[in-house]
Amino acid sequence: MPDTDISNVNENDLIWQLTGARAGPAVLVTGDLEALAPVVERLQMLPSLVYLRGALMVGSPDAKAEADEVLHLRTADPAQLYWTILNRIAELGMISGRGIPTGLLAA
Repeated sequence: MPDTDISNVNENDLIWQLTGARAGPAVLVTGDLEALAPVVERLQMLPSLVYLRGALMVGSPDAKAEADEVLHLRTADPAQLYWTILNRIAELGMISGRGIPTGLLAA
């Protein structure tokens, strides 16, 4: 499991990236690293992410990566961040989306 310790992270770095086995969109999620670190840990526990289509990347607001879509999330609520990320990647067809509440959007 990748390390999500953010104490030595450069502001332009990604803290996590998962590239799926199948082609699909690349999504970069940016926001407060302290809020995103527990979200990454929770995402890492999802067994269904092995079926991800495309790439999911998480980093600071200044992170640079080639992406089809960038989600700039400003909320500090990890639960809201988690469900917003899952909802968006389901909408993009990156995962099946079963069991994910629809219409969630963290500001």
